[in-house]
Amino acid sequence: MQHPSVRFLLPAASLRRFITAYYWVDVPAPCGPVEDLLHPEWANIRFTLSGRWSTRIGGVEYDPAPAAAVFGPTSKAGIVRGQAGTVLGVGLLPLGWARFGGGAASRLADRVAPLDALLGPRAGETLDALRQARDDRAQADVLDALFTSLDDAGPALEPILLNAHQRLLTLDTVEAMAAALDISTRHLTRLSLRMFGFTPKLLIRRQRFLRTLQTLRERPDAPLGELIDEGYFDQSHFVRDFKLFMGMSPSRYFALPHAMLGPAARERLAALGAAYQGLHAKLR
Repeated sequence: MQHPSVRFLLPAASLRRFITAYYWVDVPAPCGPVEDLLHPEWANIRFTLSGRWSTRIGGVEYDPAPAAAVFGPTSKAGIVRGQAGTVLGVGLLPLGWARFGGGAASRLADRVAPLDALLGPRAGETLDALRQARDDRAQADVLDALFTSLDDAGPALEPILLNAHQRLLTLDTVEAMAAALDISTRHLTRLSLRMFGFTPKLLIRRQRFLRTLQTLRERPDAPLGELIDEGYFDQSHFVRDFKLFMGMSPSRYFALPHAMLGPAARERLAALGAAYQGLHAKLR
């Protein structure tokens, strides 16, 4: 029996502080239609190379999703559906969003838009080039060339953006975040909305939740109380956050088949060191 598959390639070394990976999601025709969750994550660019794909983000249906689309950073789980085809994705780190002209990340948080909004005419040109490329490596080369040209053409990044990306995602209080950057909490809120898409408090909650979710995936037989992040008061606190971010209870979530996101998490963890795109934080 055939199943959906996911594979990853790293971008060029010079782009790895902006892009987590390029990834391909294949749904073979014998699988029929498949549906799965999208975990809260950083922004992504996705190209439909073949087949029909749709998604629901922030309660809005995109059916079909734009063939060349930009997915803003998300704070809630979404739904993705695919049938007999391939999607090629680009995982953008927050610094990548800032570098490639996304503007304030909050503008597209929990939303999907045609990639023209980010790249203009180059969106369609890139989709055509990807569909004509002979294999994964050739497609990755197309994307490397695109993002290298955007990087070369852009102005120097503001030092505070570099500092924020390197330091904020490891901190667990708003006060610690503001102190790390030597700015006021009001300034921090504006910066967080611009770079990450969310307020500092929501960003802290999201990252804590994703850390715990990855730990649960790695140690499924261990008691929950031993696995939840130390930032949670107790298990009920974690369960409330689980329902907030995933829209369901932990027991319901783990009972789902995860036809696409299961392989994606395993392959991502093996290839990149983090099961969920939203946990990638380091500038490599």
